[in-house]
Amino acid sequence: MEMKRHDKPGSLSPVKVKNEEAASKSAKQEKELKLPPEKSPSEDGSVRQRKLSRASDTSKETLDRQDSKASLSPKVSRKYFTNWKQACDKTKDKTKELLKRWRTLPEGEAAVQMQEAGHSEEEKQHGWSVHVWTTWVNRCSEDLECLDLEEEQPLAQLSPVQTDKMTLFFTELLDHDRDDVICDQDFDGFFEKLAHFADWSPNSSEFHILLEVKREFIEHFLNPLPTKWAELPYYRRVCGPEAGGLPGRTTLEGWLARWALLLSELNKFADLPLYLQYFCKILFHVVDRAGVGEITKDALASFYRSVIGLPATRVDEIIDTAYDRMTSNTYLILDYGTFVHCYINWLMGKNPNGPGQWLLVPPKDSLPQPPFPVDYSALNTEPAKLEPYAPDKKTNRHSVIV
Repeated sequence: MEMKRHDKPGSLSPVKVKNEEAASKSAKQEKELKLPPEKSPSEDGSVRQRKLSRASDTSKETLDRQDSKASLSPKVSRKYFTNWKQACDKTKDKTKELLKRWRTLPEGEAAVQMQEAGHSEEEKQHGWSVHVWTTWVNRCSEDLECLDLEEEQPLAQLSPVQTDKMTLFFTELLDHDRDDVICDQDFDGFFEKLAHFADWSPNSSEFHILLEVKREFIEHFLNPLPTKWAELPYYRRVCGPEAGGLPGRTTLEGWLARWALLLSELNKFADLPLYLQYFCKILFHVVDRAGVGEITKDALASFYRSVIGLPATRVDEIIDTAYDRMTSNTYLILDYGTFVHCYINWLMGKNPNGPGQWLLVPPKDSLPQPPFPVDYSALNTEPAKLEPYAPDKKTNRHSVIV
């Protein structure tokens, strides 16, 4: 048997066998020499070779731990390596390090890292960036103050404009004795004044409808609230029997609280309770006591003086503004349909400058001017003189019909 030695001492080259006898002899010699078996390249192609030192026990323990981790990780297909190489092709110096880490990571964490790397590569390619917005959520626990709920918190509230309108209704039309409390006698006085101004006899159908509307007002604004609201601390205090000192009375705070509960559930005229719909019709016929089918400026001024009780000088100051707001600068006729829109704005309007501000009690302070004037002249122009709109045509027109 012939053996060739390498230049490097301590290493042996593979044995060349000339015939069968020489092969058997060489096998015996290999057993005597106790050479370690060599591994074929196919057995461990992609895994790095580990050198185990027999003299070091610590290296054995390290190798055992790494082998146990490797045995727990699932087998990885070639597709994952390809994706990782594509994600890291611009950082070739770190590709090997990432591959080494990924082989020892659990499956879930590896998938997350691979997905993040893929997203970053896609963002570089088509120029999009991904923003992740996070929000800290402070959950209630026993040691937080959020468990101490405010008992004096109402379920619904009026806007400042609605509060002003309902406050004027309370103070100017109902609470004539100025004791900050209203009762059924106050409703009697207000509705009797309406019937007297309209000249309705006690036997007329209008007068009986007026009485039914008055009973509904007393039921909803003086009698106890329904059980679902009456047991709450806030409404028990402002709308309960102790409010105003005696049952059957309500203060301004309770009056506003009841209106807030009522209006919070309404969106349009058809949603109103029946007594509020009839109240709108009663007001219209009271102001239009002549029965012409529309409210004129003189009729509105007479209503302000006789029913609301405004001085003549104050009526002269506000009548033009009030009628212009309710008729869109006299463009509309203040018939029942227009009056319904003013009535809805009086109940549900939450911003100033609406026509509902002038329906019952006019505001005592001057309202802010609209942010821009409204030009209604184009609506009254003859069709032959109207200029059609064209985006590529220059014009001196200052307004557009929309």
